[in-house]
Amino acid sequence: MQMTNFKKLERKPLSEAIAQQIEQAIYDGTFAVGSQLPAEQQLASQFGVSRNVVREAFKHLKERGLIDIQNGMGAYVSQPTSNMTSSALGRYLRMQDHLDIITDLYEVRRLIEGESARMAALRATQDDLDHLLGCVERMERHAGNVNAWADADLDFHLSLATASGNSLFPVLLQPLVDHLREVIMEGYMEPGAAERGLEAHRKVYLCIKAQDTEGAHRTILEHLRDSERRVERLTTHQSAS
Repeated sequence: MQMTNFKKLERKPLSEAIAQQIEQAIYDGTFAVGSQLPAEQQLASQFGVSRNVVREAFKHLKERGLIDIQNGMGAYVSQPTSNMTSSALGRYLRMQDHLDIITDLYEVRRLIEGESARMAALRATQDDLDHLLGCVERMERHAGNVNAWADADLDFHLSLATASGNSLFPVLLQPLVDHLREVIMEGYMEPGAAERGLEAHRKVYLCIKAQDTEGAHRTILEHLRDSERRVERLTTHQSAS
C-alpha cells in the first residue's frame, strides 16, 4: 500500500482561531465597516472560551488594522487602509542585507515606476500635475538642503504612482523608497547628482503633461538606472571602508 506524506496538523492558539473566524466574517460582510462587534462576554459564550481569550483575539485583529477598540464602548470594524501592507513590507526590507537587496529594489522600482509614468501620462488629473510640478519646484528651491530636497524627491515618486490611477502602486512603492531614503540623501552629495536628478524629474513631469507615454516611461527608467549606479557606488565604498 502506498503511503502518503501528510503534514502534521497545526495547533493554533484559541485566540488566533477566533480572530481568524471574526476576520472572515468581516471580509464576507457579516460585520460591515463601522459596525460594532458583539461584546466580549457574548463572543466568549458563543465560542465556549473565557473573555481573556476573546480579548486576546481582539488584540490580533487590532494589530491587523481590522478593528478599533474604544474603551468602555467595545470593538468596531475599521475602514481598511494600506498602512498595514506598507508597514509589513517595510519591516521585511529592513531585515534584508542592504547590499544584496539593492538590485532587487531597483528592479521592482523600474517595474512599478515605469508603468506608473506610462499610465500617469494617460490618466493624470490637473491636481496630479500640479502636485508633480510642486515637487519639482521644491527640489529646485531646496537644492542646498539635503533633507528637504530628498523629501521633495521621494514625494515626486509617490505622487507619480498616485497619478497612475492604480491604487496599489503607491502602497507597494512607499516602503521601497523609504528603505533607500538615507542612501539617496548621501548620494545627493555626489557632484552633479542633484542637478541630474532635478532635470530628470522635470523631464518626467513634462512628458506626463504632454501625455507622452513612451517618453515618460523612458525618462523615469533612465533616472532610476542613474540612481541605482550612484547607490551601488556609495554602498560599495561604505562596505570597503
